[in-house]
Amino acid sequence: MNQEENTTFIGFGNMGSAIVKAIDKDKCFKQINVIEPDEIKKSSYKNSKINFESKISENLSNSKYVWLCIKPQLFKKISLDLEPLLLKDQVLVSIMAGITKKQIIKETNHSKVIRIMPNTPAQISKGISVWNATKNINSSEKKIIENALNSFGKSIYVDKEEIINLSTALSGSGPGFYYKILESFILAGEKVGIEKEISKKLAIETFIGSAHLVDLSKSSPEDLRIAVTSPGGTTEAGLRYLEKINIDEIITQTITEAVNRGIELSEESEK
Repeated sequence: MNQEENTTFIGFGNMGSAIVKAIDKDKCFKQINVIEPDEIKKSSYKNSKINFESKISENLSNSKYVWLCIKPQLFKKISLDLEPLLLKDQVLVSIMAGITKKQIIKETNHSKVIRIMPNTPAQISKGISVWNATKNINSSEKKIIENALNSFGKSIYVDKEEIINLSTALSGSGPGFYYKILESFILAGEKVGIEKEISKKLAIETFIGSAHLVDLSKSSPEDLRIAVTSPGGTTEAGLRYLEKINIDEIITQTITEAVNRGIELSEESEK
């Protein structure tokens, strides 16, 4: 809890709004301000304690922490509005994919930057965030941000920013990959003769239960897989096919494609 400082969020999309709701619930800051021109997005959250504004103004100087919750493609335009308003001691907190600390510093002419990669389960306080900060961010400022991140899940601080670029593909994009695999499970159930709603329920609960078991168990995913695989049984038969199609390579290539796109986004922002 840090009720001595104000914070401002630029952008109130799916991720920005999820973070705002969590830190508001946990009372992480004295005052939360949100800059969002879209009236529909603003109307999605009714809380008189949060101050909504339509555009960046001089009021920005009243916030110690300024969160950039915008699409990477919008950053250059937003940075033009930010640069003349930022004070030396303010902290920029970015959740933009592919935009490095170095690029943020260059475009805003501001040196105190924290970069975060959260993911969408933050919407139910089950997110995982990977983050990194410039060397001029002190321990107190780091602690404040860590508390904010932990209000919507768990967080991992990494010393190398490159890990964030890689984590973007694994944990940032990861939910999308899980959902696609879940869709395939549901469809497969239907194709072998299970009613759609039953297949959906079975697939979802199997994913939830398995993930929860991994989280709570002292056993590794490999150990749990072996434990459920009886020699000559149905699980072994299915796993044999996954090995045949090289499931490890398929997943690795999926993550690699996402990593490469992150690199492209970074390069595009420099043009």
